[in-house]
Amino acid sequence: MTTQHTSFCRAALFLIAQWVCVSSYALDSIEIALGDLQGAGWQASSASLQIQLLPGSEHAGAISITSITLPAPIGRVDDVRIHCDQLTHSAAGTACTGRINIAHLLGEPIKGRISVQHDSASNQVSLTLKEIGLAGGVWQIAGQSQTQGWSLELAARQVSGEGLVGLLRRLGYGVEQQLSARLNLTATVQGTAAGVETVRFQIAGEHINFANAIGTQASEHLKLELSGKATRTAATWHADVDAQFDAGALFIDPLYFEFSAVNPAQLKLTGDWHAGRQRLHLQSMTLEHQGVARAQGELLLNLANETPLERVNVDILDAQLPAAFDTYIQPWIRGQLGDALKTAGRFTGHYAYQAGADSLVRLTLNHVGIEDPQQRFGFTDMSGVIDWSSDATPRVTELGWQSGSLYRLELGAAQLAVKSRGTAFELREPVEIPLFDGKLMIEDLALSDPGEDDMRWRFDGLLTPVSMEAVSTALGWPAFGGQLSGMIPAVRYADKRLEIGGVLLVKAFDGALTVRNLRLEEPFGRVPRLNADLALDNLDLEALTETFSFGKIQGRLDGYVNQLEMQSWQPVAFDARFATPEDDDSRHRISQKAVDNLSSIGGGVGGALSRSFLGVFEEFPYDRIGISCRLKNGVCAMGGVAPAANGYYLVKGRFLPPRIDVVGYANQVDWHTLIDRLKSVTLEQGPTIE
Repeated sequence: MTTQHTSFCRAALFLIAQWVCVSSYALDSIEIALGDLQGAGWQASSASLQIQLLPGSEHAGAISITSITLPAPIGRVDDVRIHCDQLTHSAAGTACTGRINIAHLLGEPIKGRISVQHDSASNQVSLTLKEIGLAGGVWQIAGQSQTQGWSLELAARQVSGEGLVGLLRRLGYGVEQQLSARLNLTATVQGTAAGVETVRFQIAGEHINFANAIGTQASEHLKLELSGKATRTAATWHADVDAQFDAGALFIDPLYFEFSAVNPAQLKLTGDWHAGRQRLHLQSMTLEHQGVARAQGELLLNLANETPLERVNVDILDAQLPAAFDTYIQPWIRGQLGDALKTAGRFTGHYAYQAGADSLVRLTLNHVGIEDPQQRFGFTDMSGVIDWSSDATPRVTELGWQSGSLYRLELGAAQLAVKSRGTAFELREPVEIPLFDGKLMIEDLALSDPGEDDMRWRFDGLLTPVSMEAVSTALGWPAFGGQLSGMIPAVRYADKRLEIGGVLLVKAFDGALTVRNLRLEEPFGRVPRLNADLALDNLDLEALTETFSFGKIQGRLDGYVNQLEMQSWQPVAFDARFATPEDDDSRHRISQKAVDNLSSIGGGVGGALSRSFLGVFEEFPYDRIGISCRLKNGVCAMGGVAPAANGYYLVKGRFLPPRIDVVGYANQVDWHTLIDRLKSVTLEQGPTIE
């Protein structure tokens, strides 16, 4: 209550007191037209006073005012009527107890009980309003004004959310949110002629639903208790605020919170607000989110700057996964590599940031598990300390895990230590990581500017022999025999491109597969692109065909896949050829089932004489066997080991009977059709030719 507001009360009570003095005269009532009244900051028009003179010191009376103009944000108040059921006056002071009726205050009609008292000794004016209907709720307002200052106490129950928003808008506050709720609130405001100095408040509500116009803030069935105290000193406000969330959901872009009796949250804030400098300093922030996280910290914002954040320090006392990741981390990395991670375990940590200076992150992991649903990577039971700073101070991160995977390749337990200096990271010492039944031995690993467009890293290592059967099972391939091993030198990643300068060697089917010129672009993106050249050397066809249930073929096989291009791990272009080596002197035999399957890929058995042998012999000798495919634009340009009439030889028989030729006639084959045929003939029961 300001001094302008209380001046009118004093003037009214003074006039009442003066006219009560004439009660000694033999009059029943007095009615006076007061006309227009005004004071500092207020003006009343067409005021009138009526006093009913009763025996004794108590009387009755009424004040009518056409309109009162008060300072903003209240403004104009229309048709004010105060009826004093009890009107007393003595040397101690004057009092009026009765009813008030206002036709229009802040857009609403107001009526209720009123009590006004003036203490002559202290010059204190007290005003109490009860049973006031405002904003859909019931209010009680008590105010006092005296020479040294004033105070105002508010209490309201069952205030409508919609009504409260409308009231705030009429008071001139730009509230854009839609609010549906029933709120109970209390507040105590104290001040002087210079303005408000202290505010204490409590707000409680259930089933609070609100949303702003652009959808970046919202709640659903929120149960909230909010309390606090704010004190002004010169141009600075100091505040202590407690918020308790017991139920419902809250969205503040990009964060989404869910609260219940199982995981309520309590937030305590202590800080200063300097309106002139637009500076908010939260000296203390404490979060207790049961079953999710506990944290404390400090925050400094300068809202006058384009980048408001000046300083932040946060201590994570405890974070429980997956709840802490889903609530506080995942929303910030939505659309990135780790946004859909499944997590487990706990961690603690510290984060510090100073504008124009350095940042620091230190996390202690406790049996943390991370799993990528797309099976690109995963680790279980990770423990250790991640220590990093943006300054030039060397720091060491030590991390270990019980098991892991990389693109479904199984990793065993390992420990590693990484040195960091700013955005540069380097393996402190060589490390061995079990890979299936072998080992990946990393001699050198360095990384710079992670997460940036110019991120770079290098790698040198060795892969000891690994069972190809384990690898093929993990990757969903048919079961291969043999082992995978090789040197992995000069691996480089730059400009979102991974290149391997060395040679990968796969030993399988009593032969070898070498991979050269391997290049992988956007390996962790949504559309990885791979380029490579592959060479097959002296593979045992019998072991190979038995692996795929293709039908028995004896002999050896050489070949290549040059200029292989893959997108999202699907081939889009290559030049491939597989054929019997020129100097192969091994036994060349092919079963009837293999002949049938080769024919179904795109050919047929050549010559009437050849067909006649199909029902007689189980196996046939052959001279050479082979197939080629040049893939481009989804179509394979097909070929074999030699030209044939109207086609090409897939199997070229020997001169002497029983001779069998398999001739391909389709020069162009749709790639997906070819893959379907290959899948068909590698099933346990392949097709046959009638």
